[in-house]
Amino acid sequence: MKVGVVGDRETAIGFRLAGLTDVYEVKNDEEAVKAINELANNENIAFIIITERIAESIKDKLKNINKVIVEIPDKHGKLERIDPVKELIRKAIGVSMK
Repeated sequence: MKVGVVGDRETAIGFRLAGLTDVYEVKNDEEAVKAINELANNENIAFIIITERIAESIKDKLKNINKVIVEIPDKHGKLERIDPVKELIRKAIGVSMK
């Protein structure tokens, strides 16, 4: 089984240098959705690595994908997201968990 990658230029270059071949460099949401669909339809791909920023911009399209999708930070770093479980606990008991 292989790994597919969808990311910006720097991410794509890094994974190509690491020896991966199913790497898509995308510049917009349309290209990202097309790349994800191609990887999802490839039976040799076990899971897909995608940058967080791209995943965030096409999250509604990712719900229909039947592959494991791993989100990684891009060159700008990790996205600040609210953990829904921590938020529920904070609302329920009034204590913020770290």
